[in-house]
Amino acid sequence: MRKLLTAAALTLVAVPALAHDFWIQPDRFVYDAPAIVPVSMFVGHGQARDRWGVSVDHIILFNTSGPDGFVNRQRELRMNGNGYDARVSLSKPGAYVIGLQSTYANSNLPAVRFNDYIKTEGVTPILAYRTRNKQERADGREKYSRRAKAIVQVGAVDADSVKRVTSPMGFHLEIVPGRHPQLLGARNTLPVQVLFKGRPLAGALVKLTNLANDEKPVATHRTDRNGRASFRFTQPGNWQMNVVWAETLGDKAEADFDTTFSSLSFATQ
Repeated sequence: MRKLLTAAALTLVAVPALAHDFWIQPDRFVYDAPAIVPVSMFVGHGQARDRWGVSVDHIILFNTSGPDGFVNRQRELRMNGNGYDARVSLSKPGAYVIGLQSTYANSNLPAVRFNDYIKTEGVTPILAYRTRNKQERADGREKYSRRAKAIVQVGAVDADSVKRVTSPMGFHLEIVPGRHPQLLGARNTLPVQVLFKGRPLAGALVKLTNLANDEKPVATHRTDRNGRASFRFTQPGNWQMNVVWAETLGDKAEADFDTTFSSLSFATQ
């Protein structure tokens, strides 16, 4: 397994070439009572899974939406490689959505690797732009950032928990569940909506991965005209969903595309 580079800036540049999945991994997604929760951030999948390994400076937002509203958790970050990246104090019963936003980083990939990446991740705007402008053989230059959410439930799921989990956090790109993952219903389905700049995003490729066996996604769906997709679960477990989207930048920009990676991690019963 190729290790991520240790220098923070180099790590950020290397990530798209190595692995695209990124998520928040609490020690557990469900707690019976309030607790201090160890939290880690991971990139990759299967043999390429690794700790994110950046410095605190590369995280511009780390908060929770919980019973006390939005709480800034920057001071609870550690990012020191000692088994976890934060210890988040969840002091009341209810649902908590942990949210993270990274700074921008730049990536420049050879054409073959870049084309493979945008096809695998289903980044339609980049693929369409490069095809339309006959740039399939050009290197891929992009600036990118990350958004991630994790749902942690403390105690019983109540009406406030459901409302909190199914509400947007206001991220540039995010996956919003249509119901609480602990309450999937008789069909064991979880509807989700992808929002880009607060609006439903059609045609985005959403991937579902079982974190216990994350070599490849267990399901993928394109969002419909209302930005919606639905996933059926055949077993309980810990899961991650991710989506990637991009915008074209101007000719004089330092990159050709502004790309956002977004994920949602959670548990089902």
